[in-house]
Amino acid sequence: MTIIKAIQEVLTTDDVVIFETKNGSNIHITPENAESIVNVHDSLNKTNQQKMRSLMENSDEDYIRILNFCENQDTNEEE
Repeated sequence: MTIIKAIQEVLTTDDVVIFETKNGSNIHITPENAESIVNVHDSLNKTNQQKMRSLMENSDEDYIRILNFCENQDTNEEE
């Protein structure tokens, strides 16, 4: 399963999905996480979307770093 398919499943089912990264660690994607990620992902150009997806699939550390960035972007847009 790709990270995008995992995020789509979260948004469709409104349930947490566990995704195994390429380094073997598991990440729990919540509906709130998925929404933040999609909002930023969809605002990027194709090249940066691919880079973002690739990073999120590498490791839990990379996923968390991107998630924190996405959540900060959501917070900034609400202000």
